[in-house]
Amino acid sequence: MDSNNLTPPAINLPPPGEKKNSSKTSLTATPTPRPEASTVTLTDVEKNANTLDVHDSCNHKPTNCTPSAAELKRLQRKIDMRIVPMCSALYLLCFLCRQNIGNAKTYHMTTSLGISMETYQFALTVFFFGYSTFDIPCNLMMRKLGPKIWLPTITVMSGIVTACMGLVQSGGALIAVRLLLGIVECGLFPGVATMITMWYVKKEAQFRQALFFCAASMAGAFAGLLAIGLAKMDGTGGYEGWRWILIIEGILTVVVACGAFFVVQNSPATASFLNDRDRLIITHRLRNDEYGLSDNIYEDTPEKQKDDEYIHEKLELFRIDFSHSKSKLLKLVFGKWHIYAHIMVFYGISAPLYSISLCLPSILNQLPIGDTPTMANLLTIPIYVTACIISLVQAFMSDRTGKRAPFIFTSYIVMFVGFLISLVRPANLPGLAYAGVFIAACGIYPAFPGMITWCSNNIGGGDKVRAISMAFHIGMGSFGGAMGANFYSNKTKGSDGLYRVGHALNLAFVCAGLICVLLLSWSYRTVNKKREAQRVILKAKFEEEIAEKKRSWEAGERTVGGEKKEEEQSRTGQAPVVDADEEPKDWETKERYLRREFELKREMDLVEHGGESVWFVYTL
Repeated sequence: MDSNNLTPPAINLPPPGEKKNSSKTSLTATPTPRPEASTVTLTDVEKNANTLDVHDSCNHKPTNCTPSAAELKRLQRKIDMRIVPMCSALYLLCFLCRQNIGNAKTYHMTTSLGISMETYQFALTVFFFGYSTFDIPCNLMMRKLGPKIWLPTITVMSGIVTACMGLVQSGGALIAVRLLLGIVECGLFPGVATMITMWYVKKEAQFRQALFFCAASMAGAFAGLLAIGLAKMDGTGGYEGWRWILIIEGILTVVVACGAFFVVQNSPATASFLNDRDRLIITHRLRNDEYGLSDNIYEDTPEKQKDDEYIHEKLELFRIDFSHSKSKLLKLVFGKWHIYAHIMVFYGISAPLYSISLCLPSILNQLPIGDTPTMANLLTIPIYVTACIISLVQAFMSDRTGKRAPFIFTSYIVMFVGFLISLVRPANLPGLAYAGVFIAACGIYPAFPGMITWCSNNIGGGDKVRAISMAFHIGMGSFGGAMGANFYSNKTKGSDGLYRVGHALNLAFVCAGLICVLLLSWSYRTVNKKREAQRVILKAKFEEEIAEKKRSWEAGERTVGGEKKEEEQSRTGQAPVVDADEEPKDWETKERYLRREFELKREMDLVEHGGESVWFVYTL
């Protein structure tokens, strides 16, 4: 986009004297030429300011929706207790369903089925073919059905498929079931990630994303303990222990997911556990966050309250009537190189993540300290618990500072150090291999929620653009898991059994992702500086024209109002009927209306152009 083309679409407003009906008034985008920034004037702004039914819109008394600090804290705690635990539980169980095959392998699954390691590796890989392909359709489906129905449904299906995986009798059946598991499970993570943006403002999102994603690290610890216990059922009902691991965990997933139908909510506007004031506070905070307005607008003067209520109302109507063309939608989602760089950042995390979560028991099983299945599974627990704690601390600090890239960069450095230690460690020091993987995991798990939040914070253009972009980002980025699942196999094990090739591959992905983090940070910082300079010019020009209009006003030249009356008389052949409240009676009121219209046009430009708008500020 040419960043100088800043004027939003023309606004169709009710004629003078006609009382507006908020349920019927429409704002429609018309294909008018967009003037260059250097020629932006107050003409359109002033016409809109002078043709409003000022009496009706500005005498509206807004409901005070500014919560006290204690009230906001209570409300956030209420939402956290209702939304985060169940979403985390669903993701924990789904992540358990996808990675428990690694625990089952340590209890002789491959021997029981009579399959080669190549077949087993392909079963790990094929999961991601389905998981990464259907993310966008799944997010669009969630928009139609709502999270309340969609998220529990796909979790129930994941549990059923996992239980069926415990009944397979051949390698072909295992591959087919793993493919189906990827298809039914793929909608959960992007669905919950999108749902969090429907409940929390940007500065609160990463900590909640971390709480939700910590379920993945806790799933690793939980999976190890559960596998040890369930494996003791070996022989019960004629089934081996590895089968009971899959069957019981699948049944557990179905039971919990059925309860989620009664807990998960669609949106704050329809949430049954909130009262009317709670809904009002949340919807206003989210709307202010989307439009870049203050949370505390209702602590301002009565005039400022009226102006902000007016802007809110007009923006809502504009968003309802406005929709991107297909070509514009495709351009906003797929037309910028940043989304592909974010996918590479995702690869740098997802490949190591799944290589460790799927293969960690096998890696540790090759070490003298983890030479039994039980010990190998027990050694995974400290890694996942520590990674979970670090994830929460880092997410809290990231939300407090409002920064994403510095913390992601730090996590990448930790990953680099961990895999480097594992790669170069001597064969006679097996403890270093464990230490290296431990350190790497403490970078992988904290980086994941930060990476998701960073990308979502920098997507503009409305809910539909964000839903499709996040699904594309997560779906394509998850292909890293298909590669990571093959990093630690018999072919990469080496004659010394140290998996040096696997560690080197993870190190390569980490380096590629780290380069993209630096590239994105540099690009966002550069664009922000350029846009800030452009915004300064536009605001200065606006102030100059305000001063010019003030001089005209003081000289008694109410030019635009006279021009409007002449235009209407020429068009209708009759003298216009003028409402007594149509035009302001003093300069202070007129200036306020002009500034209000300028602010409205700024926000409409953000709605129309999203991240391409000169008013959009990237999160660093």
